[in-house]
Amino acid sequence: MYRQEMRWNLPGRTRRILAFSDLHFCDKVVGRRAELILTTLERICQEEKIDYIFFLGDLINSLDVLSDTMLRMELKLFLDELAAVAPVIMVTGNHDVSYYTAGATKGRMVPEQWYRWARVLMQNERIHVLDVRFGKSHAVFDDGVMRVLGMSLPEMCYPTTVSNGRGSAEAFREYAEKVLPELIKVPGREYYLLLHNPQFLAHVKLDKRVAVLAGHMHNGLVPPVVDELMRFTSRGVVAPGYYNRKGRKMSYVPFGVGARYRPNEKRPWLTLNSCIHMPPESWLWKLDGFFPALSYAIISGDESKLKFSSKYFRC
Repeated sequence: MYRQEMRWNLPGRTRRILAFSDLHFCDKVVGRRAELILTTLERICQEEKIDYIFFLGDLINSLDVLSDTMLRMELKLFLDELAAVAPVIMVTGNHDVSYYTAGATKGRMVPEQWYRWARVLMQNERIHVLDVRFGKSHAVFDDGVMRVLGMSLPEMCYPTTVSNGRGSAEAFREYAEKVLPELIKVPGREYYLLLHNPQFLAHVKLDKRVAVLAGHMHNGLVPPVVDELMRFTSRGVVAPGYYNRKGRKMSYVPFGVGARYRPNEKRPWLTLNSCIHMPPESWLWKLDGFFPALSYAIISGDESKLKFSSKYFRC
């Protein structure tokens, strides 16, 4: 229905990357939908001769997924099959460490559950979860050509009880200043910074050689047709919203700050669209059929100028 092409060509890059984000795997993203997403990604990887797959967070929709044996097994099978095509490098998102479904635990962040399971995932040598919680060396992937830093953000950068404020921005800046030097300390590499929430990127100074990929914002929660009409702005039509004290999304903000980042010569940031646009835990999920179920970016160095467009698939 949309069939638009997304390519971000970066001069001097030799690795070919496919990046996608926000799968929000749950009982509503299984069966035909998960199969079509996997089949599409596998086909694109083969056609484009992809070297690595980047995943930018929110692999699961809620920690409840990890408590369900069948869902957990289906997700691991999905990742193992994907990693068989190309190595998968991923970062942690807010949904990966939180409970978002109904019940007494709704809104709680329990990161230990995610990190225990992430270690199980990494028993597959072709799956890498970049996170400083596993040790400083586990935050960086380096294959001798490409160097990738994964920033899994401090918990207060994802508040579920209050809107993000100055404290969150300060936490992001302090964390970034500690880990970013690790990315470019080895010369002669193609540098990538992966993180889930790009909201606070303006608070840190980034080396121009670093390409930044993020998710989380769901590209303003608008269909691609409307998104194309909004290319004059770097912000989204509708932001992802914020939460009341019960952890539920209550409001959506038109032209919210940070709802979208488009790359340009001076600011090499790309916020990807998402696999799942509407929250599966809310009534808004009924509207998700109007949106594409998969979008992705292909990053390469085929041309001398940075170019940007987008590709979407209905699943």
